[in-house]
Amino acid sequence: MSDTCHFVPSCSPPAAIARNVLERSASGWLLSLGLIGILAVSTESADAASGRPDAVTSASLASSVIAQNSVGYSQAYPAGAPKTSSWCNGASKPENGEPPADFTAVTGMASVFPKFGANTPNKDGKILVANGKTYVRLRSTKEWILVQDQTENEIVGAHFDAMVPKNVAVQMKIEVQTDGGTLVDGPPPGRNDLMWLVRRGGFAAGAVDSVYVQIDMKTTDPEMKVVANVGADWWRSPDSPHNGANNRGAGNSNWVELSADWSTLYFFSGSTAQFVADPPPPLAESPLPATAAGTQRTAAGPSPCLRTLTPRQAP
Repeated sequence: MSDTCHFVPSCSPPAAIARNVLERSASGWLLSLGLIGILAVSTESADAASGRPDAVTSASLASSVIAQNSVGYSQAYPAGAPKTSSWCNGASKPENGEPPADFTAVTGMASVFPKFGANTPNKDGKILVANGKTYVRLRSTKEWILVQDQTENEIVGAHFDAMVPKNVAVQMKIEVQTDGGTLVDGPPPGRNDLMWLVRRGGFAAGAVDSVYVQIDMKTTDPEMKVVANVGADWWRSPDSPHNGANNRGAGNSNWVELSADWSTLYFFSGSTAQFVADPPPPLAESPLPATAAGTQRTAAGPSPCLRTLTPRQAP
């Protein structure tokens, strides 16, 4: 089973916490978990071109979706993650990928941490984020529906210290690019980048049985040493406030080491067999492997996490 809470060691998923901070900051509310709501997120337009990739995923990239969601295939590990968290090693999700029966919304999100074992990250380095999309699968027809699209939805976020309960979020500068991509600050020492599509995707209660998230990311500095993953949170409604009863984690993918070249990050809830048999539109044109091939996605160094996961060998 996946931890209900992802990326920050409190009893609430981080996207829920940070989003709630943003929503409540205008009225000066305080979160029940102690996060004080002052997050001024900039959405300044930037003239510099980001070199955003085409939205269509190539067959070569699509094949990595299974590896990114198979236990033991992280490329590296996050520095500053709670060692006992199931997501510290990478892919983690509940056995049942469905939302609670009365939930009607979902949010795709991404997390970036300094790479474990690397030197202090370059403070001037930034991360480009593009083509963020969230799909849900209809239970009755098995049809995938696009419910969040970065080209029509704003990315917001903040820096968190994942090791400290009830920590105060620190402002993360966000710049919307002229081509629709988003430029964000890299994670400062001791903190992460947590970002998500601000308008939740909606659906009818009981109508959805799984979620798929896809986001392209790269660094602006080839010397940056950071890892990233993507995931999703289920919500009771598109505008429900955060509390323990209104939010559930759908899970997250393995850690991918980012570079100055584009990487596509993938997450899907539910079983691999179900996903391979019925992939979402971005992956429908290329056959997906039933299992991750070999151990080429495995991190070269040891894991800092207490729940050490052994990479699966190819059959």
